[in-house]
Amino acid sequence: MRFSESEINTAMKMRAVGLNWKLEPGQYVFDINGIMHAGSPFQAGVFLIHSTNTFEVMVGGVDELIENFVWLPTWEDCRSWLKNESVPEDRVIGAWQSGDTRGLSDRQVLYELMLKILEGRAAAE
Repeated sequence: MRFSESEINTAMKMRAVGLNWKLEPGQYVFDINGIMHAGSPFQAGVFLIHSTNTFEVMVGGVDELIENFVWLPTWEDCRSWLKNESVPEDRVIGAWQSGDTRGLSDRQVLYELMLKILEGRAAAE
């Protein structure tokens, strides 16, 4: 799976405004600080977590992982997150329609919608 530079940047913004994630097998992450010495079969800095225990050991523990990596949600992860946040389907469809006219990928549109929700939540606190 490939992630665009824009998607990675938006994921980092989501992380900065409070996107929490639970480390699970099957998730993609981006190595912010280049601490992984192994090369990536996907693209530079992007890794797929096959085993949470193994990945934690490779990077030096959970704290190191959370500090140095950002979660790159898949399309399915985004849809699940939005559903858990009770985002109405018409809002998601509206975002896709807007993103389509701007030439954005479906995943980038979902990332931007998630970011708006997170920013709104942060502003309300």
